[in-house]
Amino acid sequence: MSQFKEGRKITVAEMAPHVHTFLPNENKVNKISEWLINWIRKALAEGKIRPYDYLPLKGDLAFHIGVSLGTMQNVYRYVEDKGYIQSRQKVGSFIKAPQERNIEKLTSKREVASEAIKNYIIDNNYKSGDTLLSARKLSAHLAIPFATIRIAINSLISENIIKKSGNNFVVLKTDYNSNNKEQQTLVEKIAEYINQYIKSKLKTGDKLPSNNALADMFNVSVKTIHDAVKILSVAGIVKTRRGYYGTVVCDFKEDTNDLYYYEQVEEGIKHYIAENCKIGSKLPTIKNFAEAFNVSTKTIKNALDNISAEGYIQSQRGRYGGSFVLELPAQNSKGYEWLALSPEFEQLN
Repeated sequence: MSQFKEGRKITVAEMAPHVHTFLPNENKVNKISEWLINWIRKALAEGKIRPYDYLPLKGDLAFHIGVSLGTMQNVYRYVEDKGYIQSRQKVGSFIKAPQERNIEKLTSKREVASEAIKNYIIDNNYKSGDTLLSARKLSAHLAIPFATIRIAINSLISENIIKKSGNNFVVLKTDYNSNNKEQQTLVEKIAEYINQYIKSKLKTGDKLPSNNALADMFNVSVKTIHDAVKILSVAGIVKTRRGYYGTVVCDFKEDTNDLYYYEQVEEGIKHYIAENCKIGSKLPTIKNFAEAFNVSTKTIKNALDNISAEGYIQSQRGRYGGSFVLELPAQNSKGYEWLALSPEFEQLN
Protein backbone atom coordinates (compact mmCIF):
# COMPACT_ATOMS: atom_id res chain seq x y z
CA MET A 1 0.00 0.00 0.00
CA SER A 2 1.36 3.40 -0.95
CA GLN A 3 1.99 5.89 1.82
CA PHE A 4 -0.14 8.98 1.21
CA LYS A 5 1.49 12.29 2.01
CA GLU A 6 -0.14 15.68 2.37
CA GLY A 7 1.17 18.41 0.09
CA ARG A 8 0.56 22.11 -0.29
CA LYS A 9 -2.11 23.63 -2.53
CA ILE A 10 -0.80 25.09 -5.80
CA THR A 11 -2.41 28.41 -6.70
CA VAL A 12 -3.73 29.33 -10.14
CA ALA A 13 -1.52 32.42 -10.21
CA GLU A 14 1.74 30.48 -9.92
CA MET A 15 0.75 28.21 -12.80
CA ALA A 16 0.50 31.22 -15.13
CA PRO A 17 -1.43 29.37 -17.83
CA HIS A 18 -1.07 30.80 -21.34
CA VAL A 19 -3.74 28.80 -23.14
CA HIS A 20 -6.48 31.37 -23.36
CA THR A 21 -6.63 31.57 -27.16
CA PHE A 22 -8.04 28.70 -29.19
CA LEU A 23 -8.25 28.39 -32.95
CA PRO A 24 -11.62 27.59 -34.57
CA ASN A 25 -12.53 23.90 -34.07
CA GLU A 26 -9.36 23.38 -31.98
CA ASN A 27 -9.60 20.60 -29.40
CA LYS A 28 -9.49 22.47 -26.08
CA VAL A 29 -9.15 19.34 -23.94
CA ASN A 30 -6.07 18.11 -25.79
CA LYS A 31 -4.43 21.54 -25.89
CA ILE A 32 -4.92 22.23 -22.19
CA SER A 33 -3.94 18.66 -21.25
CA GLU A 34 -0.68 18.94 -23.19
CA TRP A 35 0.07 22.27 -21.52
CA LEU A 36 -0.72 20.90 -18.04
CA ILE A 37 1.47 17.81 -18.49
CA ASN A 38 4.37 19.94 -19.73
CA TRP A 39 3.89 22.38 -16.84
CA ILE A 40 3.95 19.54 -14.28
CA ARG A 41 7.13 18.07 -15.79
CA LYS A 42 8.91 21.42 -15.85
CA ALA A 43 7.74 22.56 -12.41
CA LEU A 44 8.87 19.26 -10.85
CA ALA A 45 12.27 19.47 -12.57
CA GLU A 46 12.77 23.05 -11.38
CA GLY A 47 11.65 22.25 -7.83
CA LYS A 48 8.73 24.69 -7.95
CA ILE A 49 6.34 21.91 -6.95
CA ARG A 50 6.72 18.56 -5.25
CA PRO A 51 4.90 15.24 -5.44
CA TYR A 52 1.65 15.26 -3.43
CA ASP A 53 1.13 19.00 -3.99
CA TYR A 54 -2.49 19.69 -4.95
CA LEU A 55 -3.58 21.28 -8.22
CA PRO A 56 -6.10 24.14 -8.00
CA LEU A 57 -9.78 23.27 -8.02
CA LYS A 58 -11.04 22.43 -11.51
CA GLY A 59 -13.53 25.30 -11.42
CA ASP A 60 -10.88 27.87 -10.46
CA LEU A 61 -8.51 26.81 -13.23
CA ALA A 62 -11.37 26.60 -15.75
CA PHE A 63 -12.44 30.17 -14.91
CA HIS A 64 -8.88 31.48 -15.24
CA ILE A 65 -8.32 29.82 -18.62
CA GLY A 66 -11.79 30.68 -19.88
CA VAL A 67 -13.29 27.23 -20.50
CA SER A 68 -16.17 25.26 -19.03
CA LEU A 69 -15.96 23.13 -15.91
CA GLY A 70 -16.78 20.09 -18.08
CA THR A 71 -13.76 20.78 -20.28
CA MET A 72 -11.50 21.02 -17.24
CA GLN A 73 -12.94 17.81 -15.78
CA ASN A 74 -12.02 16.03 -19.02
CA VAL A 75 -8.53 17.58 -18.84
CA TYR A 76 -7.96 16.26 -15.32
CA ARG A 77 -9.22 12.80 -16.36
CA TYR A 78 -6.86 12.75 -19.35
CA VAL A 79 -3.85 13.83 -17.28
CA GLU A 80 -4.77 11.26 -14.63
CA ASP A 81 -4.96 8.57 -17.33
CA LYS A 82 -1.41 9.52 -18.28
CA GLY A 83 -0.26 8.98 -14.71
CA TYR A 84 0.71 12.53 -13.74
CA ILE A 85 -1.95 13.21 -11.13
CA GLN A 86 -4.25 11.26 -8.84
CA SER A 87 -7.63 12.34 -7.55
CA ARG A 88 -8.90 11.79 -4.04
CA GLN A 89 -12.63 12.09 -3.42
CA LYS A 90 -13.63 15.29 -1.59
CA VAL A 91 -9.94 16.25 -1.30
CA GLY A 92 -8.61 17.14 -4.74
CA SER A 93 -6.07 16.13 -7.40
CA PHE A 94 -2.42 15.86 -6.41
CA ILE A 95 0.84 15.47 -8.33
CA LYS A 96 2.15 11.91 -8.46
CA ALA A 97 5.84 11.14 -7.94
CA PRO A 98 7.52 9.99 -11.19
CA GLN A 99 8.46 6.64 -9.64
CA GLU A 100 4.82 6.03 -8.68
CA ARG A 101 3.48 6.32 -12.20
CA ASN A 102 2.31 3.06 -13.66
CA ILE A 103 5.12 1.40 -15.62
CA GLU A 104 2.70 -0.97 -17.36
CA LYS A 105 0.60 0.84 -19.97
CA LEU A 106 -3.00 0.81 -18.92
CA THR A 107 -5.32 1.96 -21.68
CA SER A 108 -7.91 4.60 -20.84
CA LYS A 109 -11.57 4.38 -21.76
CA ARG A 110 -10.97 7.22 -24.22
CA GLU A 111 -8.29 5.22 -26.05
CA VAL A 112 -10.48 2.12 -26.18
CA ALA A 113 -13.34 4.19 -27.60
CA SER A 114 -10.98 5.82 -30.14
CA GLU A 115 -9.85 2.38 -31.31
CA ALA A 116 -13.46 1.23 -31.55
CA ILE A 117 -14.37 4.21 -33.76
CA LYS A 118 -11.30 3.67 -35.98
CA ASN A 119 -12.18 -0.01 -36.34
CA TYR A 120 -15.76 0.99 -37.20
CA ILE A 121 -14.48 3.32 -39.93
CA ILE A 122 -12.31 0.55 -41.41
CA ASP A 123 -14.91 -2.24 -41.10
CA ASN A 124 -17.57 -0.14 -42.85
CA ASN A 125 -15.26 0.94 -45.72
CA TYR A 126 -15.46 4.66 -45.04
CA LYS A 127 -13.47 6.83 -47.44
CA SER A 128 -11.98 10.28 -47.01
CA GLY A 129 -14.80 12.84 -47.16
CA ASP A 130 -17.54 10.45 -45.97
CA THR A 131 -19.80 11.62 -43.16
CA LEU A 132 -19.51 9.57 -39.98
CA LEU A 133 -22.41 8.61 -37.73
CA SER A 134 -23.34 11.11 -35.04
CA ALA A 135 -21.79 10.71 -31.60
CA ARG A 136 -25.16 9.57 -30.28
CA LYS A 137 -25.50 6.83 -32.92
CA LEU A 138 -21.87 5.75 -32.48
CA SER A 139 -22.53 5.42 -28.76
CA ALA A 140 -25.55 3.17 -29.37
CA HIS A 141 -23.86 1.14 -32.11
CA LEU A 142 -20.60 0.55 -30.24
CA ALA A 143 -22.26 0.20 -26.80
CA ILE A 144 -19.93 2.83 -25.33
CA PRO A 145 -21.21 5.68 -23.09
CA PHE A 146 -21.99 8.88 -24.96
CA ALA A 147 -19.64 10.98 -22.79
CA THR A 148 -16.72 8.63 -23.58
CA ILE A 149 -17.53 8.74 -27.30
CA ARG A 150 -17.44 12.54 -27.26
CA ILE A 151 -14.00 12.55 -25.61
CA ALA A 152 -12.77 9.95 -28.13
CA ILE A 153 -14.09 12.02 -31.04
CA ASN A 154 -12.20 15.06 -29.75
CA SER A 155 -9.06 12.92 -29.63
CA LEU A 156 -9.57 11.70 -33.21
CA ILE A 157 -10.09 15.29 -34.35
CA SER A 158 -6.76 16.24 -32.80
CA GLU A 159 -5.15 13.30 -34.67
CA ASN A 160 -6.66 14.60 -37.95
CA ILE A 161 -8.51 11.33 -38.47
CA ILE A 162 -11.87 13.09 -38.54
CA LYS A 163 -12.97 16.70 -38.54
CA LYS A 164 -16.09 18.58 -37.54
CA SER A 165 -18.07 20.09 -40.40
CA GLY A 166 -21.12 21.96 -39.16
CA ASN A 167 -23.07 19.47 -37.05
CA ASN A 168 -21.42 16.45 -38.70
CA PHE A 169 -18.14 14.58 -38.40
CA VAL A 170 -16.27 13.89 -41.64
CA VAL A 171 -13.62 11.20 -42.15
CA LEU A 172 -10.26 12.67 -43.18
CA LYS A 173 -8.10 9.56 -43.48
CA THR A 174 -8.35 5.80 -43.17
CA ASP A 175 -4.70 4.83 -43.73
CA TYR A 176 -3.84 4.62 -40.02
CA ASN A 177 -2.86 1.41 -38.28
CA SER A 178 -5.76 0.48 -36.05
CA ASN A 179 -4.95 -1.88 -33.23
CA ASN A 180 -7.43 -4.75 -33.53
CA LYS A 181 -6.18 -6.46 -30.37
CA GLU A 182 -8.56 -6.25 -27.45
CA GLN A 183 -7.40 -3.42 -25.24
CA GLN A 184 -7.87 -3.39 -21.51
CA THR A 185 -8.92 -0.28 -19.67
CA LEU A 186 -7.35 0.87 -16.45
CA VAL A 187 -10.63 0.11 -14.65
CA GLU A 188 -10.69 -3.47 -15.95
CA LYS A 189 -7.06 -3.99 -14.97
CA ILE A 190 -7.68 -2.72 -11.44
CA ALA A 191 -10.76 -4.95 -11.22
CA GLU A 192 -8.45 -7.90 -11.94
CA TYR A 193 -6.01 -6.78 -9.26
CA ILE A 194 -8.79 -6.41 -6.68
CA ASN A 195 -10.12 -9.85 -7.64
CA GLN A 196 -6.64 -11.32 -7.10
CA TYR A 197 -6.47 -9.58 -3.72
CA ILE A 198 -9.85 -11.04 -2.75
CA LYS A 199 -8.81 -14.58 -3.71
CA SER A 200 -5.56 -14.38 -1.77
CA LYS A 201 -6.69 -12.45 1.32
CA LEU A 202 -10.45 -12.73 1.83
CA LYS A 203 -13.26 -15.26 2.07
CA THR A 204 -17.01 -15.20 1.52
CA GLY A 205 -18.66 -12.61 3.78
CA ASP A 206 -15.46 -10.63 4.44
CA LYS A 207 -15.67 -6.88 4.04
CA LEU A 208 -13.52 -5.26 1.36
CA PRO A 209 -11.29 -2.31 2.37
CA SER A 210 -12.81 1.13 1.72
CA ASN A 211 -12.51 2.69 -1.72
CA ASN A 212 -10.01 5.22 -0.35
CA ALA A 213 -7.85 2.41 1.08
CA LEU A 214 -8.00 0.50 -2.20
CA ALA A 215 -7.12 3.65 -4.14
CA ASP A 216 -3.97 4.01 -2.04
CA MET A 217 -3.21 0.30 -2.33
CA PHE A 218 -3.35 0.25 -6.14
CA ASN A 219 -2.22 3.85 -6.69
CA VAL A 220 -5.28 4.95 -8.67
CA SER A 221 -8.19 7.34 -8.16
CA VAL A 222 -11.21 6.58 -5.99
CA LYS A 223 -13.37 6.89 -9.13
CA THR A 224 -11.33 4.11 -10.79
CA ILE A 225 -11.81 1.92 -7.70
CA HIS A 226 -15.55 2.64 -7.70
CA ASP A 227 -15.84 1.58 -11.36
CA ALA A 228 -13.66 -1.50 -10.80
CA VAL A 229 -15.77 -2.60 -7.82
CA LYS A 230 -18.84 -2.11 -9.99
CA ILE A 231 -17.39 -4.60 -12.51
CA LEU A 232 -16.82 -7.11 -9.71
CA SER A 233 -20.36 -6.52 -8.45
CA VAL A 234 -21.83 -7.24 -11.89
CA ALA A 235 -19.70 -10.41 -12.04
CA GLY A 236 -21.11 -11.51 -8.69
CA ILE A 237 -17.76 -11.42 -6.91
CA VAL A 238 -18.74 -8.71 -4.42
CA LYS A 239 -21.94 -7.10 -3.24
CA THR A 240 -22.11 -3.43 -2.27
CA ARG A 241 -24.43 -2.11 0.40
CA ARG A 242 -24.65 1.46 1.66
CA GLY A 243 -23.60 2.55 5.11
CA TYR A 244 -21.82 0.41 7.68
CA TYR A 245 -21.96 -2.84 5.69
CA GLY A 246 -19.86 -1.60 2.75
CA THR A 247 -18.69 -4.03 0.07
CA VAL A 248 -18.51 -7.72 0.98
CA VAL A 249 -17.24 -10.82 -0.84
CA CYS A 250 -20.03 -12.96 -2.29
CA ASP A 251 -20.52 -16.66 -2.47
CA PHE A 252 -19.69 -17.27 -6.12
CA LYS A 253 -22.78 -19.46 -6.45
CA GLU A 254 -25.03 -16.66 -5.26
CA ASP A 255 -27.36 -15.19 -7.86
CA THR A 256 -26.66 -11.55 -8.55
CA ASN A 257 -28.40 -8.96 -10.65
CA ASP A 258 -26.44 -7.59 -13.60
CA LEU A 259 -27.44 -3.98 -13.00
CA TYR A 260 -27.06 -1.59 -10.08
CA TYR A 261 -30.50 -0.73 -8.74
CA TYR A 262 -30.53 2.86 -9.97
CA GLU A 263 -29.41 1.52 -13.38
CA GLN A 264 -32.42 -0.82 -13.39
CA VAL A 265 -34.59 2.21 -12.77
CA GLU A 266 -32.69 4.16 -15.44
CA GLU A 267 -33.44 1.48 -18.03
CA GLY A 268 -37.03 1.38 -16.85
CA ILE A 269 -37.46 5.15 -17.30
CA LYS A 270 -35.86 4.95 -20.76
CA HIS A 271 -38.37 2.25 -21.67
CA TYR A 272 -41.19 4.44 -20.37
CA ILE A 273 -39.93 7.38 -22.49
CA ALA A 274 -39.61 5.24 -25.64
CA GLU A 275 -43.10 3.76 -25.20
CA ASN A 276 -45.07 6.76 -23.97
CA CYS A 277 -43.37 10.02 -24.93
CA LYS A 278 -42.63 12.27 -27.89
CA ILE A 279 -39.92 14.86 -28.37
CA GLY A 280 -40.80 17.72 -26.03
CA SER A 281 -42.98 15.64 -23.70
CA LYS A 282 -42.81 16.46 -20.01
CA LEU A 283 -41.97 13.50 -17.78
CA PRO A 284 -43.77 12.60 -14.55
CA THR A 285 -42.30 14.15 -11.42
CA ILE A 286 -39.52 12.49 -9.43
CA LYS A 287 -42.06 11.74 -6.71
CA ASN A 288 -44.44 10.08 -9.19
CA PHE A 289 -41.66 7.96 -10.64
CA ALA A 290 -40.53 6.98 -7.13
CA GLU A 291 -44.04 5.88 -6.17
CA ALA A 292 -44.55 3.98 -9.44
CA PHE A 293 -41.23 2.13 -9.23
CA ASN A 294 -41.38 1.78 -5.43
CA VAL A 295 -37.91 3.28 -4.92
CA SER A 296 -36.51 6.36 -3.22
CA THR A 297 -36.58 9.79 -4.83
CA LYS A 298 -32.75 9.78 -4.64
CA THR A 299 -32.65 6.63 -6.80
CA ILE A 300 -34.93 8.32 -9.34
CA LYS A 301 -32.78 11.47 -9.30
CA ASN A 302 -29.60 9.41 -9.95
CA ALA A 303 -31.32 7.67 -12.85
CA LEU A 304 -32.63 10.95 -14.35
CA ASP A 305 -29.19 12.58 -13.98
CA ASN A 306 -27.66 9.77 -16.03
CA ILE A 307 -30.38 9.98 -18.67
CA SER A 308 -29.88 13.75 -18.84
CA ALA A 309 -26.09 13.32 -19.21
CA GLU A 310 -26.76 11.04 -22.19
CA GLY A 311 -28.76 13.82 -23.83
CA TYR A 312 -32.20 12.18 -23.80
CA ILE A 313 -33.84 14.66 -21.44
CA GLN A 314 -33.32 18.20 -20.17
CA SER A 315 -34.38 19.55 -16.79
CA GLN A 316 -35.69 23.06 -16.24
CA ARG A 317 -36.32 24.81 -12.95
CA GLY A 318 -39.13 27.12 -11.99
CA ARG A 319 -42.89 27.08 -11.90
CA TYR A 320 -43.20 25.57 -15.36
CA GLY A 321 -40.09 23.43 -15.05
CA GLY A 322 -39.57 19.71 -15.04
CA SER A 323 -37.83 17.11 -17.19
CA PHE A 324 -38.51 17.29 -20.93
CA VAL A 325 -37.68 14.72 -23.64
CA LEU A 326 -35.00 15.76 -26.15
CA GLU A 327 -34.53 12.42 -27.89
CA LEU A 328 -36.20 9.00 -27.71
CA PRO A 329 -33.88 6.26 -26.42
CA ALA A 330 -33.69 2.85 -28.08
CA GLN A 331 -35.59 0.02 -26.44
CA ASN A 332 -33.63 -2.10 -23.98
CA SER A 333 -34.65 -5.62 -23.05
CA LYS A 334 -33.23 -5.30 -19.53
CA GLY A 335 -35.40 -2.31 -18.79
CA TYR A 336 -38.46 -4.05 -20.23
CA GLU A 337 -37.87 -7.25 -18.24
CA TRP A 338 -37.41 -5.29 -15.01
CA LEU A 339 -40.57 -3.27 -15.60
CA ALA A 340 -42.49 -6.48 -16.18
CA LEU A 341 -41.79 -7.27 -12.53
CA SER A 342 -42.97 -3.82 -11.39
CA PRO A 343 -46.79 -3.61 -11.53
CA GLU A 344 -46.60 -0.10 -10.10
CA PHE A 345 -45.28 0.99 -13.51
CA GLU A 346 -48.85 0.85 -14.81
CA GLN A 347 -49.71 3.78 -12.54
CA LEU A 348 -47.77 6.09 -14.83
CA ASN A 349 -49.83 5.18 -17.92
